[in-house]
Amino acid sequence: MKERTLRGDLLRLVDRYGLDSVVAESRELASGRLTGTARAKSSSTGKRRTATHRSRVRVKAPEYVAKMDVDSDRISAMRALAERFEAKSFLPRCADIRNFCRIHGIDERASKSRTSAMPRLFKYLATMDPKNLQRLLDESAFSGPSQLGPLAEAIREHGRAGR
Repeated sequence: MKERTLRGDLLRLVDRYGLDSVVAESRELASGRLTGTARAKSSSTGKRRTATHRSRVRVKAPEYVAKMDVDSDRISAMRALAERFEAKSFLPRCADIRNFCRIHGIDERASKSRTSAMPRLFKYLATMDPKNLQRLLDESAFSGPSQLGPLAEAIREHGRAGR
């Protein structure tokens, strides 16, 4: 069982960082070149934990799009969609992202968060026709559920007036 867990962990590390990086880090760990504060310390249960915790910085959609190499005819629409994505007025829920992927034929991996789906989405959007991008903006497509409060209030008032 332990070998399977170790193998699975190693496969995930290789997928994430690449084989060369994992091998280089393994060699560095084996040679004992790490300092005492960065070296993993063993707990009483035998599991290892690091002495320093690295906090992940969440990449925001506008920053992600700014780093992308996008054609000049698409960049303004991409930036606007990134702003809307960040404000949750474009694909506000994971279910909306799954639906968008299904409709557009994007390889749909199970994303655990909107942030993890962001690279796949914006890489696809960068390949879309500029007219289709503009249509997404103009029609506010994939903006989640409509605001039904005003409509419900109008129906309620109409019902009261008829009585």
